[in-house]
Amino acid sequence: MSAPAVVELRGVVVRPGGEGSPKVLRGCSLSVNPGEKVVIVGESGSGKTTILRTIARLLPIEEGTLRAPDSIGWLPQHPLTAFDPRWPVIRSVCEPMILAGEKRTDARSRAVKLLESVKLSRMQWDMRPRALSGGQLRRAAVARAIAASPSLILADEPTAGLDPEAALSLVDLFKQITSARGTAVAWVTHDLGVASAVADRVIVLAEGKIVEVATMHRLAVNPRTGAARRLLNAWLPLDPVEARKQFRKPGSVTANPAAWIQSDAD
Repeated sequence: MSAPAVVELRGVVVRPGGEGSPKVLRGCSLSVNPGEKVVIVGESGSGKTTILRTIARLLPIEEGTLRAPDSIGWLPQHPLTAFDPRWPVIRSVCEPMILAGEKRTDARSRAVKLLESVKLSRMQWDMRPRALSGGQLRRAAVARAIAASPSLILADEPTAGLDPEAALSLVDLFKQITSARGTAVAWVTHDLGVASAVADRVIVLAEGKIVEVATMHRLAVNPRTGAARRLLNAWLPLDPVEARKQFRKPGSVTANPAAWIQSDAD
């Protein structure tokens, strides 16, 4: 018998502005299984971040049901928001473990190992957050997100603003760490290259509704909704001949999602 889903939404309706305001999520149903990496894509304003905030119980549900774990890690789009600016980075990484009941000495010992695993030196984890580069700070945010060993991580466009090489490096590091721990992930992005690198399944949102659920390969070769076709058209020529040419081009995770599905398409 398979393990139950880590997260399950059924028919969820959310109005962040309260009664009388527009519905941002309209009858959304989705699940995330243990260890699964689900990527939520959609145009700006489609409700992607609202889904994450709903799962984290930061927004009330007007209709429908939500089942989500108590132990959730958060990987924000703006990594400075994950840290207290007055504290050295290592203290912020220790904090979730201390709040979960670990002794300070044990928390620090584990924080050291986590920061080493994301390739930060002692000098860097003793710095204040603003002293780190953008890539270093995002790696530190990964360490903080997994510090309390959550069963689920919510990632809100954590590669936004990074250059392609740094984005790919962060994605690879994140996948390696979460896969080793069996951590489920709900990842929001507008970047289909990132989606193709991360996702076991892709969920397409449009105007607050889930309109398509697929693997990245199926989505790329056979999009079934206008919303998916619009997203793909910005990245991948939909004409099969032109798409096959794109498969042969060198490119980064953010510039060439086709490269990530080449072996399936050939």
